[in-house]
Amino acid sequence: MNKDARKKKIYKAHYLTGCRPDNWMRLLRENNFKISKDKIGQFLYMFGISIILTPFTLLESLIFGIPIRKHKMPKDPIFILGHWRSGTTYLQNLLCKDRQFGWCDPVSTTTFCNSCLLGPIMAAAQKKSLGMARPMDNMKYSLDSPMEDVFALNLISTHSIIHLLAFPQNYEHYLKQSFVDELSDKEKRQWEKATKYVLNKISLRKKGKQLILKSPDHTCHVKKLLEMYPDAKFVNIHRDPYVTIMSTINMFHKQMALIKLNDPPKDLDAILENAIIGLFEHVYMDLFEIEDSGVFKKGSLVNIPYDRLNEDPEGCLREIYDELGLEGFEEALPHFREHIDSVSDYVKNKFDLKPELKDKINGRLGFYFDRYGYERR
Repeated sequence: MNKDARKKKIYKAHYLTGCRPDNWMRLLRENNFKISKDKIGQFLYMFGISIILTPFTLLESLIFGIPIRKHKMPKDPIFILGHWRSGTTYLQNLLCKDRQFGWCDPVSTTTFCNSCLLGPIMAAAQKKSLGMARPMDNMKYSLDSPMEDVFALNLISTHSIIHLLAFPQNYEHYLKQSFVDELSDKEKRQWEKATKYVLNKISLRKKGKQLILKSPDHTCHVKKLLEMYPDAKFVNIHRDPYVTIMSTINMFHKQMALIKLNDPPKDLDAILENAIIGLFEHVYMDLFEIEDSGVFKKGSLVNIPYDRLNEDPEGCLREIYDELGLEGFEEALPHFREHIDSVSDYVKNKFDLKPELKDKINGRLGFYFDRYGYERR
């Protein structure tokens, strides 16, 4: 293999590029140090960057560690809930046009461990590694785009479903990491400590602005988030389950092709299909149970259908502000309208629903169809 061919196998925007060395070791131990031969170059590239950045990471922790841990958010965050591919990105992009809020930008995410001391340098590096659009849905982003805070967590913690994309041989383990309530007491404490550290650091970087956070896996641990942030507010966006699941399968395939470090099981298609339907079922059974239990305070949860957000984004945004008691809608409205106009020509992916997949969805997700009024095919 020539030098140019080897370079093509190194994906510079890999989410683990800024992973701390100690977290690398935990991930490697969990996966029995299995790295595919054709991915050794990718791993060495990322691990080498982690080693090079270690002195700066340690210095940043030394300077900012205590202030980050002692930081008190002026307001608890606003969490956007919803399964992968249900419209959470579009909704967050819209809400973040209101500059009273803060969010997790690319520097706070993929270069989380060095975002305070080396922020400008990391931003320059990001420009070279970030493309113009996400590979799974053509959604455009820039250095100011809101990102998923889970990708910051992934750099310091192993407790994340996203790691199954990098280590697909161990997919069952990482599926279980999705639901914090089902982890051991020790794992729960580790997840909570790491999550608080991530969100506190982002809050500090955003000068205490109320955070709008979006990571679909947050929908897997709403109860824990309510314990940690009792005054948090939630916007739950839901979408036709056929489209959502087909799009999620497509996303996982595309992302795994880019970032896997070992070879997935041979029956990957069937595994992803069953895993995603099972995850969808688990997520919404838990969410509905929590919602029906009355845990949410009045004015802390609003449900938004994806189709309605597309048809009347301005009306949905107004409803969100009214239901959650948020101020500043009129001031932000011109910015909302500008973004709505800018994505008016966005082309969504289209998928063909296979009869076998349709039957699986109908057989397991009837409660979801009934709850939100979606029609079965």
